[in-house]
Amino acid sequence: MLTEHQKRRFVREGFLRVINVVPNNIIRRAKRAINSSLGQGIDPTKIAIFDGSSFCPELREDPRIIQLATNPPTWSKVAALLGRGRAIKPTNAQIALRFPVKEQLRPKKGSWHIDGYPTPTNGVKPDGQVRNFNLLLGVLISDVPDQGYGNLTVWPGTHKDLGDYFSENPAFPPPYEKTSKELGFANPPRRELTGKIGDIFLVHYNLGHAVMPNLSEDIRYMCFFRIAVKGLVNHREESLSNIWMDYRGITAK
Repeated sequence: MLTEHQKRRFVREGFLRVINVVPNNIIRRAKRAINSSLGQGIDPTKIAIFDGSSFCPELREDPRIIQLATNPPTWSKVAALLGRGRAIKPTNAQIALRFPVKEQLRPKKGSWHIDGYPTPTNGVKPDGQVRNFNLLLGVLISDVPDQGYGNLTVWPGTHKDLGDYFSENPAFPPPYEKTSKELGFANPPRRELTGKIGDIFLVHYNLGHAVMPNLSEDIRYMCFFRIAVKGLVNHREESLSNIWMDYRGITAK
C-alpha cells in the first residue's frame, strides 16, 4: 500500500518514487529476456521507431515483462491510487532502453510532453482522438544513480496546470506544442528522477515529462506501463480536466 504522506506528495507533485518494490527474481527474468533479444541484433533503420515506441517488440506482451507491473507488491501501489479492482492490468509494455550518446545532448528548456498524442514513431493513430490513460507506471531494471543516465524527467505540478488548461481548451492541438503564454502557465524547473533496480515511479497522466540523453557508459533499462481504469473510454475528455475523478484511493485532493 501507500502511506497518506506518499499520497499527498503524489497529489502535490504528480509523481511518486517508491523504492525496492519489484522482487529481484522478476527483475532478473525480465532483464535476461531483454538482453537475449538484444543479442540477436537491432535493425539500425528502426532505432527511431524503437525509441518512440518500444525496443524488443516481440517481448512487449511476454509474461516475463508484464510481471514487472502485475506482481502483487507493484500492483498494490497502483490500486492504492486508483482503487482496488478498478485498474485494468496491462497486457503490453514499453521496453524503454536508452543507449549512451556520443556527445552531450540536452533537450530545449520546457520540452516536455504528455502521452496519447500521435507522433511519427509512437504508433498512436492520427485520428484526432487523444489516447489518454490514468497512470504511467515506470519500473527501473537498471540503476539510475545521477543525472545524465537517460533519466525519466518530470515537471512537478504540471498535472494541475494541464487540468486547468483542459477545462477551457480542447484536447487538440497537443498542449505541449503551445508556448507557456498560450498555455497560461510557466514551466517549473524539471526534475531528473534517480533510483535503483526494483524502484517504481507512479506518474499522473497529465504530468509533463520527457527522457534525458544517456551520457553514462551504461544502457539504461526501464519498462513503462500505461494503466487505465475500467470505463475510461466513456469519459476520456472529462478525465483530462477532472484529474482526480478516477483516483478513488486518494481522499485528500
